[in-house]
Amino acid sequence: MEEKKMVKKNEEPASVNSFISQAISQGLPVETMERLFSLREKVKAEQAKEGYIIALSKFQGECPIIEKTKKVLNKDGRTIRYQYAPIDAIAEQIKKILVENGLSYKWEVENKPGFIKATAIITHEMGHTESSSFEIPIDTEGFMTAPQKYASALTFAKRYSLCNALGISTGDEDVDANDAVKDAEPTSLKARIVFLCRSLGIEPKTKNEWDQQIVSNTLLELKEENYKEIIIRLEQLVREKQQYDKTDKV
Repeated sequence: MEEKKMVKKNEEPASVNSFISQAISQGLPVETMERLFSLREKVKAEQAKEGYIIALSKFQGECPIIEKTKKVLNKDGRTIRYQYAPIDAIAEQIKKILVENGLSYKWEVENKPGFIKATAIITHEMGHTESSSFEIPIDTEGFMTAPQKYASALTFAKRYSLCNALGISTGDEDVDANDAVKDAEPTSLKARIVFLCRSLGIEPKTKNEWDQQIVSNTLLELKEENYKEIIIRLEQLVREKQQYDKTDKV
């Protein structure tokens, strides 16, 4: 089977340009010219989107699984609590493959009371863009300073939004089961809970409202020991909602 060719930048169907050239030479009305130029812009936008899809597909085929090299230790200072792939390590491993496929990225950041939202915007050289957002609560209970808490949440949101936008996979940590605690970072779990709640249209304003909504939807209290089970139940609700939305559109 012949491999699908990459769409070239600024390549346009000869027929559209031909129509425009003929229209100009024949002195057709302005309304006709406007429709032809509108058609050309539509064709260019469709080509740009096709070029983006092909480039992203090639990128994902060439991108390695990103290793989780950053270790966070337990309070004993010896055993590993969890590992993750820092944003600089991800950027270093993907930058060459991105350039080779005509892709680039940037972030837009939005601050809300108690939350921070990062949107990763992926742009192809032909002009098409796609984005993915990740919102996370700023931890108010940690021992870091306020700027450190903000920076930590922002980095976390950037990392997840970029990975989601590009479809990047991060490998599971390779640790000794006797020494490692495999529970995920509580802040990460809280962020997942917030993300799932927002997917369900649940956006409480206060902690009490959060507690009430979680109990109402999962029959569990919003406590750290319940985080994993809460996530499982919320994910099930999201799947049911998505299935309902698909059925409703048919």
